[in-house]
Amino acid sequence: MTDQPASPTITGRPAFLFDADCGVCQNGTDAIRERINPPVDIVPWQMVDLAAWGVPEDAVHEGPVFVDTDGNQQIGPLGMANMLRRSRAPYRFMGSAMLAPGVRHLLGRIGPWMYRHRDRLPGSTPACSV
Repeated sequence: MTDQPASPTITGRPAFLFDADCGVCQNGTDAIRERINPPVDIVPWQMVDLAAWGVPEDAVHEGPVFVDTDGNQQIGPLGMANMLRRSRAPYRFMGSAMLAPGVRHLLGRIGPWMYRHRDRLPGSTPACSV
């Protein structure tokens, strides 16, 4: 086993990239794996070659990044919504609701604010403020 970053074609499934240094992000993705178990690879962005995945480094500092099998990417709440849409009910419906026009707009405003202030959320670590 090597320490090389994963390739985007390892499983052929979509990926949800998150910040493993952030306690809030780690706790959230642990809960997603345990409770929702979507058919998506949930991977710390620190463990992949972002350039090979076509993900700009700036993107992972704006929120979690969903990378679809066709290379399409969504950041933050839109990424979460697309991940949930691939899950079983009722999460699939929650993901679709998150993409509804009014909700999508609201989440587009709230998501970046939450990500910038995640160091104030329960479970945060000093790395969350970076």
